[in-house]
Amino acid sequence: MSQSVNRPDLRQLRIQAKELLRAVRAGDPAAVARVVPYFASSPSFTLVNAQLVIARENGHESWARLAAELEPAKETKSLRDQFFDLLEAGDEGRTVQLIKDHPEVAGMWRRGEYGWVSPLHRAAGLGKLATVRQLVEAGAEIYAVNQSGYPPVSDAVDGRHTEVAEYLMQASAASDHGHPPTYGCGIDMVLATRMGMLDRVRMHVERDPFAVYRRGCIGESVLHWPAHNGYVEIVRFLLDHGAQIEADEIGLYGGKPLHWASEHAPACVALLLERGANPNSRNLMPGEFEGFTPLHMMASQRNQCIECAELLLAAGADPTLRDAKGATALDVAKERGRDQTAAFLANLRR
Repeated sequence: MSQSVNRPDLRQLRIQAKELLRAVRAGDPAAVARVVPYFASSPSFTLVNAQLVIARENGHESWARLAAELEPAKETKSLRDQFFDLLEAGDEGRTVQLIKDHPEVAGMWRRGEYGWVSPLHRAAGLGKLATVRQLVEAGAEIYAVNQSGYPPVSDAVDGRHTEVAEYLMQASAASDHGHPPTYGCGIDMVLATRMGMLDRVRMHVERDPFAVYRRGCIGESVLHWPAHNGYVEIVRFLLDHGAQIEADEIGLYGGKPLHWASEHAPACVALLLERGANPNSRNLMPGEFEGFTPLHMMASQRNQCIECAELLLAAGADPTLRDAKGATALDVAKERGRDQTAAFLANLRR
């Protein structure tokens, strides 16, 4: 019968066993009485014997069983951590085998620096084609989006892992049977424009002319990202097929395609202005950029693309316009330490 009401601590029980040993050897009557049911009191009474007495008093047949129950279990690495550790170590053979043995790992997301990441996102980003294939075979969701709204194929493209990206697009197209999110094109329309994939953009528009009106995860139009990233041929193609040149991004940053292009994409700025974009249009989104014109946007950026400013001014951009906080483009440049831009805009007054 255990003498402990609460769960005993193994370290304390070890101390008790040593104390019992000393007491028995010293002839303490109370200690000897505790031992008698299990051992005859003698000088040969050892620490092992004392531990057995303590174990029996706590309801266990042996000290080993008592220790096994009370010893904190050694932490075993979770299946998820095993997978990600093998993946990061580049041990693709063992990574693939782990997926075969435990296909459930395909659905085990892990929190990373920028939010939760799926096994497929990370494998795609590292360019591990065999692992990507095995994850897909194990049932990984091919077009699951991360907290930024992007599927694994975007990680593959960002990492310039062409073979992995092509495989994922083929797998996506095969799995969605012409329905959203990729409409059988392997990658969604807005992401294709962002990644500079003119062939996929064409494919979307050929299958559905209204694809030019689709929106992305932050409410951006099909024009915003290619205008920002300098994909002038995609911008031209989209405009030729009816994309709205003055569409606002409505979810996060705000602004029109010209605002986004004005950061650092002069070729797209020139094309948008040529097609009729308003050089004095306003960002309507409340917040940091509220009231910004494209010239304000250019002035705020560390790129300090003077060519963009020159194109805007030549098209009629008004440098005296003020944003929602009452600041001109020059004020914005000064506030953000864009010295080259500030000097350029200051010279306009002379």
